[in-house]
Parts: sequence; structure tokens; C-alpha cells
Amino acid sequence: MMEDFPLWEQGTRQTYPSLRGALQADVAIVGGGLTGISCAAMLSALGVKTVLLEARQLGRGASWNCTGKVTSQLAGVYQTIADAAGMDAAATYARLMRQSMLDVRELCGKLQVPVQEHSVYVFAETTDDLPALHRMFDLQKRLGLPVAMAKDAGGCPFPVELALVTEHQLLLPPLIYLHALAAFAAEQGCHIYENSPVRAIDGRQLFTPEGSVEAATILLATGSPVGCMSLPRLCMMQQRTCATVTLEGNPPLLNSYLSVQPDELTLRPTQTGALLAWDMGRTGSGKREQRQRILRRTMGALLPEMHVQESHIRQDVWSGDGLPLIGPIKPQQSYLWMATGYSGWGVLNSHLAARCIAGHVTGHPLPEASLFRPDRPSPKLPEGMRIAGAYLQGLTHLSAPTCPHMGGKLRYDPASQRWECPCHGSTFTTMGETLDGPAMQPAEVSAKQR
Repeated sequence: MMEDFPLWEQGTRQTYPSLRGALQADVAIVGGGLTGISCAAMLSALGVKTVLLEARQLGRGASWNCTGKVTSQLAGVYQTIADAAGMDAAATYARLMRQSMLDVRELCGKLQVPVQEHSVYVFAETTDDLPALHRMFDLQKRLGLPVAMAKDAGGCPFPVELALVTEHQLLLPPLIYLHALAAFAAEQGCHIYENSPVRAIDGRQLFTPEGSVEAATILLATGSPVGCMSLPRLCMMQQRTCATVTLEGNPPLLNSYLSVQPDELTLRPTQTGALLAWDMGRTGSGKREQRQRILRRTMGALLPEMHVQESHIRQDVWSGDGLPLIGPIKPQQSYLWMATGYSGWGVLNSHLAARCIAGHVTGHPLPEASLFRPDRPSPKLPEGMRIAGAYLQGLTHLSAPTCPHMGGKLRYDPASQRWECPCHGSTFTTMGETLDGPAMQPAEVSAKQR
């Protein structure tokens, strides 16, 4: 059976069966997004017996609205890393991102996934943004990134004061890439199951409604790792909501454009217009309506000739120090891994996660892997990210349903028609069905609360 992708992707996907019965594997992967599928493909190609479990359909989480920018230009992420972990860590990460971009280009060639070379511009819209842009330029030059100043901003559809340009970067259709990787993994012997949500983890065993998997290593590739109760790890993560808007009309875009301000818009070209991504704030924070108003005003002022075709939302997990969290959740449980905290840059970090876990399983660890261990010392996090115990602070009315993860009071967002946990970012449908973790069980929502 085949199903359409979102409009801008212009593709179809293969479906997979649900798990029934008991299986054994070397590695069990929970989550069928870019991370899970990238890891499954690499492990299976190395002869590792791999099982992948997806709660809904492959790519239906954050990957569904991924913009497909394959670039080492991660804007403000490098500054966050340099401030929290030092220049050496930032330089190592920048080098790994450049290598991952080359690897993904090679993979796309093997899988016959179309890629487009273009340039990425980070722009200062006003003179107030110029100091931040100059700081970014100085840092990225020190990190060895191929950036240059560009006054023309490469055909940006609205006026800007100044921009940084990184040339010879890539664009790809992320869901087409994901399903090509999945088909390759299946050909190499990976067992892929959809509509198989993990409801419990007991040691090295995973349990779904109709089956189970026992594995030597378990990878939780679900954004915020399902079932995670480790407060130090939860303190390192922040779930944020991102709106992805498909636009049609003129002017045609030639390149990708990122604001130097981390919570503002990014644009990439599509065949009929543009794909816009916009940060909506921390999940469950109640700022969605305000951010939507700002988005509408921004689009009206900067892109008046474009109109909306589709609009979706996705969950992004940001890390406190800018580095992804890839490795064992707890040192004493080396078999239970997590891979998350990409701060909105999923394609290259998914490939990095695959390299890390493949090195661990095969006994040839990536030399830089220790940099991403989730049990590294927590940085001094910005206000609003220390939310691991927020459910104790009476954030919502007592009559609201509670999150099955750690008891947080849920908030209902009418725009997206879902319940959101302001503590650790779990989301649920109006009826209480789990959409995003770390919660594994559905929330109990009464008829009155619906």
C-alpha cells in the first residue's frame, strides 16, 4: 500500500506491517524517523540483526516536517556549544557536520535520492542584528567553516542589511530520503514494523500491544526518549514546537535563508515556492498564539506575494549546550541508548547518531563519541530549560488531565488541537492518545475535558 507525502515532497511511501509475536535482535530501535531509519540502515549494512519499531508510520514525527537542509551552517548552535563546552568541542562538532554532509551526499547518490546544491545565507534583517552577525562570522571562521560576508544575500526575497554565505550546501526531500534508507535497510535484513507503539521497557525487552522484542542494545530514537525518567537527562533537553509552512508564489527562491535571530524564520526553495520554518516556543508554554500572530505579520511584511498551501507543526528537541545527546541514558545501563537534542538540524545529526551507535555495537567506537554522551556534566541552562520538576509548581488548573510520564498537568492548545505537557514536552490528541514522548501511555482525558 502507498500513501501520499506532504504536498511539497511530491512522493509516496511504502507501508510496513505491525509487530505480532516475540522477536530477538542484536539492536532494537524505537522510532521510525530520520534517526531511527539512518541507524537501521547503517547497522543492517554491517550485518547487525536489527529490528525497528514505529508507533505510527515511518517519518510521521518531526521528520514529516523536516525542511531537508543538509548544511554545516547551523547558525547560532556553534556559539551555544562554544559558550557551554568550549571552542575545541565546537570545532570538533563543526568538522563532524562537514563530514556528515559529504557522507549524506554519497548516500543519496547510492540510493538515487535527488539532491540540489545551493548556498545558505544567514541574514541580519536590520542594523540591530549586525553585531550578532559579526560575532557569528568571527566564530565560524575560527572553527574552520567556509563562510564569507555577502551584501547581496543571494536573491533573498526581502531587503537585508548583511549576510553570511556558506556555498556548496545541499537540499534534499527528507521523506523520500527516509524511505529510500528504509527500503535499503529492509533489503539488508532489518525488520521494520509500523503501528507498533512501545508501551513498556523491562531491561532488554520492549513490549508493544501485540508483540515484544528482546535485544542486546536498545536505541530510543523518538525525540525525547520514551519512558525516560532520568531528571539529569531531562534537564538537558527542551522540546520546542516548530511551524512548517508551504508557500506558493513569487519571487522564486534560489537559496536557503536563515535569520541570525534563533527564534525567527528560515526559508528554503521548493519547486513552486518556499518552505518556511518558524519557532513557536517551548512546547506547553502557552506562547503559541502570540508566536502565530508574529508569524502572520512577518509573512505579510516580508513575503506579501506568497500564499499558504499547507501548514504543519513538529516537535524539535534542543539540548542545553548545543551538542546532541547520543549514548547510554545511564552509565550503569550501557545497553539502553538515546539519540536526540539536534536543535532543529535533523538530517546530519541523524547520520552522526548512526555512526556513534554503529561504532558502539561493532566495537569500533567513533573517537569523538564521548563528546555527545548524555551523562556529561549539565551546563548552566538558560531560564526556562530547567523544567524537569515543573509539574510540582501548579502550572495549570487542577481539573486538567495529567501526563502519564511524571504527572505534569497538561495544557490544551486549540490551534493544534492537542494536549501538551509543559514539563517534558509530551503531546496527546484531544482524546488522549500519545503523539510525542517521553510518555509511553495515553493520557486519561474525560469527556468534559475534550
